[in-house]
Amino acid sequence: MQNQKSGVLLLNLGTPESPATRDVRSYLKEFLNDPYVIDLPAIPRKLLVNGIILNTRPRKSAEAYEKIWTQEGSPLMIHTRALTEKVKALFQKKASGTSVKMAMRYGKPSIEDALRSFKDEGVNSLVFLPLYPQYSYAASESSIAEFERAQRKVLPGAEVRIIEDFFAEPGFIESLAATLRPVIEQEKPDALMLSYHGVPERQLLKIRNKPETCCSPGCCDRWTRENEKCYRAQSYETSRRLIQTLDWPESKTVTAFQSRLGRTKWVEPYTDIVLAELPKKGIKNLVVASPSFTADCLETLEEIQLRYRELFLEAGGERFTYVPCLNSRDDFAAAVASWVGLKV
Repeated sequence: MQNQKSGVLLLNLGTPESPATRDVRSYLKEFLNDPYVIDLPAIPRKLLVNGIILNTRPRKSAEAYEKIWTQEGSPLMIHTRALTEKVKALFQKKASGTSVKMAMRYGKPSIEDALRSFKDEGVNSLVFLPLYPQYSYAASESSIAEFERAQRKVLPGAEVRIIEDFFAEPGFIESLAATLRPVIEQEKPDALMLSYHGVPERQLLKIRNKPETCCSPGCCDRWTRENEKCYRAQSYETSRRLIQTLDWPESKTVTAFQSRLGRTKWVEPYTDIVLAELPKKGIKNLVVASPSFTADCLETLEEIQLRYRELFLEAGGERFTYVPCLNSRDDFAAAVASWVGLKV
């Protein structure tokens, strides 16, 4: 393509504009009405979300957001913006004319708004990177579908490359190991828990390239072509590669899945149930990280660092150490820049 001007769009899930109930309700209305998130037919989904959930959940969620909100705003927004600025600076250091922007799947800035800014700058070649390490139906596939819709509308002639996941990328694994290594050396824990965001089990078979086998005994013991897009298999592969890099024993590693809602079956094992059982097995000193998130947010700061800590200690645990997400670490920013095309 002649006169090519490149752009990079980094995407995260989204956040309310404030912890006020009205802003949380507005955010949840957009989020939960996404058919990829609550994968019910339109009418039952709208009745459930608009008629039931939005009448009760916003106030509770607002209380949770209030606990993690900072003077600068939402942690997710702060960290995503800081990461974007670091990636942008790396391109500028190489005298690259590449434009780097961020967007949120829900809330602001939207994907469509970011694409309009790219259009105003004359961008005609674009790399899209959702900042979700493992590929999932509700997050990855929803974000890619929305990006493709907006791109067809705003930049229909652009050359596009989409990075769908990076759960096994060496730069990702090495950055995770770098965050964990000093904590493990200091705390000398009885076990390392890697807690991934959960997904309904049925959604594992809804993705475009669904696994050939799913949730059968041993199906996630290895990551293969047959299950290469399975969220659970990818999560376990992240765990395996991470502990290999750390030289940490598998026997002292626990992989589990958090944040389940409703009565439907989600991928197992469940983090909260596992946490309550660990002290009974003699695991009293625990280090916890969540490799399914690249930026600290409600699920890591309120759910893990506050609620899960309390659960573990009440069950008989003695030390609970949460390790922050990659956020805007220099090594992670460098890895992201390399994935989206920066040549060093």
